[in-house]
Amino acid sequence: MLLASSKKISLFATALTIATLATSCSTTQKSIESSSEGNSFAPKTVAALEGSQAINEADTARLSLKVKVNTANAIGAANGGPAKADGRVYNVLTAVNIRSCPSTSCRVLRVARPGADLQNDRSAGIRKSNGYTWVKVTYGYASTNSCSTQQHQGWMIINPLAPGSVHISKGPLNVRSSPCNGKILFTYNKNTNLNFHSNSNQYSGKWYRVNASATKVGWIDGWDFADVY
Repeated sequence: MLLASSKKISLFATALTIATLATSCSTTQKSIESSSEGNSFAPKTVAALEGSQAINEADTARLSLKVKVNTANAIGAANGGPAKADGRVYNVLTAVNIRSCPSTSCRVLRVARPGADLQNDRSAGIRKSNGYTWVKVTYGYASTNSCSTQQHQGWMIINPLAPGSVHISKGPLNVRSSPCNGKILFTYNKNTNLNFHSNSNQYSGKWYRVNASATKVGWIDGWDFADVY
């Protein structure tokens, strides 16, 4: 009799544990993806005629040297490494112009402030001009929709760019098997931190490729609902 009761208690505890795990890993939560809270332009960027206005590239370079003490800069030469276009998502450390072409004489399209996240266009390579190394970046999309792929792009000097990891800033957020409409693998809450899957080709449109778990790689709409730092 006692043994039968113990078995019942054990089975109940096991069922309760499974139910708890299923709830915490549920993929049926209403994701932030379906909301209207997405971004067109990268947060913490402004039009050239707004707010901070354009900034001299020499000032950007000078300030970047100060803030990059003990900060890795995989795209630039702060650590003596060669600059390269690598398809990463980068955090901006100091205010910088985004221009229509790789030269200080080109029109300023937008100004990125500290904390902005920009996507490096690997296919554009790098350019040398005016004593600076320039890379092409995506600073916006045509729509706030998660599946938007039409990009706003421009050129900037590499000095203030620093890599980072992914921090979910709004949630719950789905992790999918592929960008936009892939199968939902997990749903993570706000303040969850994730690592990029690799050090190159980290995004596809608004979607960031991340290590979703110890064994699975997935995609999140990081442009709209995460910060990189």
